[in-house]
Amino acid sequence: MVSVLIVDDHAIVRQGYVRLIASDPLLSVCGEAESAEEGYSLYSGKTPDVVITDLAMKGLSGMTLLQKILSRDKHAKVIICSMYDDSSLISTALNNGARGFISKSSDPVHIVNAIHAVHAGSIYLSEDLLSRQHDNALAKEAETIKHLSSKEFEVFKMLAEGKSIPECAKLLSLSQKTVNNYQTAIRAKLKAETPAALVHFAQRHGVIKSFQ
Repeated sequence: MVSVLIVDDHAIVRQGYVRLIASDPLLSVCGEAESAEEGYSLYSGKTPDVVITDLAMKGLSGMTLLQKILSRDKHAKVIICSMYDDSSLISTALNNGARGFISKSSDPVHIVNAIHAVHAGSIYLSEDLLSRQHDNALAKEAETIKHLSSKEFEVFKMLAEGKSIPECAKLLSLSQKTVNNYQTAIRAKLKAETPAALVHFAQRHGVIKSFQ
């Protein structure tokens, strides 16, 4: 049986979570709290398997609760469920140690799915947030391409097409050392450490066709 602690300052929301969790015979609610302070106190006394918390609450925030719980137990499994679900906030929560993030506008079934996934050791994002995070990551990658100089972009494309350093040097009328320096700069800017990573980066952004 997976024990769950619910922390949210709206009673009607907590009741909804309780009903959802009660519908799964493998889950049980071990406590409810209406503030981060009360949530931390209950966590300390009950050490639940999974914690579900809102972010915006009176007093301490859910993010602070997350940090306090992880300071006490670095293996704690905390899921954020919030109406505030922009990409930067999700990234901050995950970077701070949250194991899952669910938008309150998502299908409620994600609550139960998230509890099981997080308890099993996975990171969980509801499908709508997962898609948005993916799109945001692609947008950030596309922005890094803009930071390549025109010559770096030429070398990037050629390397992604499978051309060797000597081939690039000959086609661009440059020394191999210069092309190699360009390659080093390109990999650093795009955070693509291997030739394969460089190819995949180029394919994702249409620099080369995916079948090349």
